[in-house]
Amino acid sequence: AKPDPKAGKKSSREWPKGAGPLVAEAERAWAIKQYDDAEKKFKEILRLDENSVVALGNLAACQIEQNRLSEAETNLKRALSNEADDPHNLSLLGIVKFRQEKLDEALDLLSRSAQINPQDHQTQNYLGITLSQKGQRGPAETALRKAIQLAPGYAGAHHNLAVIYATQQPPFVELARWHYQKALASGHEQNPELEKTIEGGRTSSESK
Repeated sequence: AKPDPKAGKKSSREWPKGAGPLVAEAERAWAIKQYDDAEKKFKEILRLDENSVVALGNLAACQIEQNRLSEAETNLKRALSNEADDPHNLSLLGIVKFRQEKLDEALDLLSRSAQINPQDHQTQNYLGITLSQKGQRGPAETALRKAIQLAPGYAGAHHNLAVIYATQQPPFVELARWHYQKALASGHEQNPELEKTIEGGRTSSESK
């Protein structure tokens, strides 16, 4: 998950009046992965406007990072009840559904988000791994390649493409190795299981 600190043009995407200092504190906490502190700041912002779409979404992003998926889902549904076509919150709820292994719901939400905003690399990555989990390797590859096109140093998407290329039949070993090395160079942790797969082993799990 990721925060969406920039307010959009719609009024529903703007921070509540007077929230600027709290937003800055929340962004600093998020940047150093102090998600509990960021969460507290977003809750304070919601006291200024309990229906703030952007604050609810960012609060949910903090909760996703802490693996508190049911709380995140509640806040995202509140946000989407105020702005049903908000692509960031649709994407975050899709991520929640993916982590809950509710793949059909995840695919619907992520597809809607990607249709509204096709330029979000995280949405494309999660769309790709959801499609892969559902056995749709071709569309999964397309989405993951789109994620890398949007963010060339996106380690997770490189890793996920490596998984697809290493496990398809026949495997594309060189492509798998190339994307795995790109993932490592971009900071992804080593995956011994995937390394075995590339060298003739089998299957691996996907990355977020």
